[in-house]
Amino acid sequence: MNNCKRKLWMDINKYIGNKKKSEKLLCFLYYNGIYASVIYRLLNYIGHKRNFIFKILYRILFIIVYIPFKNLTGVEIHPMATIEGGLFIPHCNGIVISKSAKIGENFTIHQFSTVGVNYKNKMAPTIGDNVFVSCNSSLIGHINVGNQVYILPNSSVVKNVPHNVVVGGVPSKIVKVREEMENI
Repeated sequence: MNNCKRKLWMDINKYIGNKKKSEKLLCFLYYNGIYASVIYRLLNYIGHKRNFIFKILYRILFIIVYIPFKNLTGVEIHPMATIEGGLFIPHCNGIVISKSAKIGENFTIHQFSTVGVNYKNKMAPTIGDNVFVSCNSSLIGHINVGNQVYILPNSSVVKNVPHNVVVGGVPSKIVKVREEMENI
C-alpha cells in the first residue's frame, strides 16, 4: 500500500505543486484528472489483490465508480495498466490508456490522446519517465518510448522513440534532439 500511496501523492502533487493553500483546494475542483488518478490508483491496487473479497470489491467499484466516471469525463485508463507516480491529465476528454500499457514516472497526457494496442499482437507501448503527450496524439502498438520525450500535437507514434527527443507528425519523426533537458 505504501508504494500505491506514494504514487497517488506524486499524481496529486503534479496538480497542486507549489500553489498557495487557498489555491490547492481549487485544484481539486478544477482538474478532473485528479479524480481519474484516484480512481485508477484505487482500482489498480484492489485489482492486483488475489483475495476473493477484493475481486468482488473490484468488480463492484468498476461498475459503480469507473464506468460512470469514464462516461462523464472521457478518461478511460484501464485499471490494470501499469503507471508510475506523477500522472498528470490537465484536460480530460477522449483519453484512452490500454490495459497492457507500461508508463514511467511524470507522464502527462492531453485531451484526445491514446496509448493503445496493436490489434495483431494486443500489445501497447512501454513509455519511459518524463514523457509529455500533447493533444490528439496516438501511441499505438508494441513500441518503446524513451525518457524525456515530448510528443507534438496530432502525432501518430508507431515506432520506437529514443530518449531526449521531440517527435511529431504522421507517422512521427524526430523533430529535435534535446541536449539540455528541462523538466516537462
